[in-house]
Amino acid sequence: MIDDKFLNEYEDILSQTERPSRYIGDEFGSFNKDFNKADGKFLFCFPDKYEIGISNFGHKILYNLMNKKENLLCDRLYAPDKDFIELLEKNNKSIYALESKRKPLEFDMVGFSLQYEMCYTTILKLLELSKIPVFSSKRDDSHPIIVAGGPGTSNPKPMSKFIDIFIIGDGEDVNIELLEKYIELKGKMPRNEIIKELAKIKGCYSPLVDNKATKRIAQLTYENHPIMSPISHFASIHDRAVIELRRGCGRLCRFCQASHINLPIRERKKEDIVKLTKEYVKNTGYDEYSLLSLSSNDHSQMEEILKDLNCHFKGSGINVSLPSQRADKFSLELANLASGEKRASVTIAPEAGSQRMRDVINKNLSEEQIVNATISCIKNGWTKIKYYFVIGLPFETYEDLEGIVKLIEKVNENCRLNGLKYPQITCSISVFVPKPHTPFQWARQNTIQEIEDKIKFLRDLKQSLKNVKFNFHNPKMSQLEAFFSRGDERLSDFIYELYKQGSYLDSWDENLNLDLYHQVAKKLNIDIEKEASKEIGENDTLPWENIFYGVNKSWLWNEYQKAKNAVATIPCEVKCNNCGVCSNFKTKKVIINP
Repeated sequence: MIDDKFLNEYEDILSQTERPSRYIGDEFGSFNKDFNKADGKFLFCFPDKYEIGISNFGHKILYNLMNKKENLLCDRLYAPDKDFIELLEKNNKSIYALESKRKPLEFDMVGFSLQYEMCYTTILKLLELSKIPVFSSKRDDSHPIIVAGGPGTSNPKPMSKFIDIFIIGDGEDVNIELLEKYIELKGKMPRNEIIKELAKIKGCYSPLVDNKATKRIAQLTYENHPIMSPISHFASIHDRAVIELRRGCGRLCRFCQASHINLPIRERKKEDIVKLTKEYVKNTGYDEYSLLSLSSNDHSQMEEILKDLNCHFKGSGINVSLPSQRADKFSLELANLASGEKRASVTIAPEAGSQRMRDVINKNLSEEQIVNATISCIKNGWTKIKYYFVIGLPFETYEDLEGIVKLIEKVNENCRLNGLKYPQITCSISVFVPKPHTPFQWARQNTIQEIEDKIKFLRDLKQSLKNVKFNFHNPKMSQLEAFFSRGDERLSDFIYELYKQGSYLDSWDENLNLDLYHQVAKKLNIDIEKEASKEIGENDTLPWENIFYGVNKSWLWNEYQKAKNAVATIPCEVKCNNCGVCSNFKTKKVIINP
């Protein structure tokens, strides 16, 4: 039950905000542990709105694991919307943890999730609202340790002035180790000395020490997976039970950071997946579950898993959600198992239109496989097809771009020859962003003008395709992502200045002020486009050199050279390609044979 004291204090504010259910807590499935009985107190802080944060699967894993420890407490805080912040400031009230209603200052550690570059200024605002100094150098023994994890820690430099400890790799084990070590050291040494000790834990990087850090690798055990999680009072972004099939992807598309930093491949056992799904759905009451993976139909027992689950949930009205299917492993049976009686849409990710470009990015897909998978769907009742493409890729030509339209024309031609009605095709087209720890980390991003010219070229070409819709990602947003992604410590000043001028929740289009970014850049003598579109040399020092995810830098560079010549690399499920992860970490991929 929500505490009466809290309601008395915040009732007027909650009644005036647009969506008070974001801020009251007491959700079904939350732990609500006794704050005073915990030896260690961790506040998980997600720098985006409640409905985004509560859907994040990594947040669910860590929240569950920490609270399962009897002596530890993990509470949650999500970024308030602007109307709630204005009401707090007007009434001189503090933000608070969702369950305990305690101020962030009362916790031992406050941990932020660095999921997306455009959330960085939001983190600074949340520190300010928590009455915690924004700069780590200004904090003293009365302040909690500020921790950050997630893909953004692959390059910690832009946030290095604000975060005390960055967690590199999987967080299942290291979060608990950090808090338990802090409990051991608290009160025995100054704050900075504690941070230096915490930095010695494998998987931890501290700007205070500027140490070299290697990632942590967690095993996908039954015990580490949640079978319950807090359920939002209203529909969240991904309002369903989520079960993780596997982690890592051996496809190693050269632009994809997630596939490279999450190696080695680790599959979860079929029996565990089925059991976890049944328990999660039963415990939460969701009418939909999602089988999560970077490439779900790469799981060696995918069809058997869905057969078992469909049999169990038959007649219950409970549906399954799957990410996009790989065209080279497209299974009509799998598509039917996933869709049941409904035939809403099927999503396929060619990424590039021409075969040459798919070889450049190491997609390991042929045009024939893409077309055959699409036609198979249409023949079996699907009327809507979604494709994912990326433009502005390294070594891309206009002929490669034309391949996107030619691919769709070939699908339409096959429909005509087979007497099939043309499907409704939606192409989601994003802009390439070079990411650390990938073969394309050295590559330049196209300028805004180059991307706009390519968008116009594609729009002109598609005019004859009446059954096709193109949705383009904002190239100006993609440029900012590239700017942050490969930035160095100079960006700390840039982020701070943006925050001081009101930048907050910039991942939402209605909040993003592009003019402000360029005004700040001009003030600090930074050229955003020059930084985003620069090509980095083989011998140049990378800002993230001291962060090691196991893939050898020489192997990444060799992949970059192979891309120049449009030479593909065999996926590691088929044959080890000696990237270095398994030998460097003395581990191995876990693939469950059917």
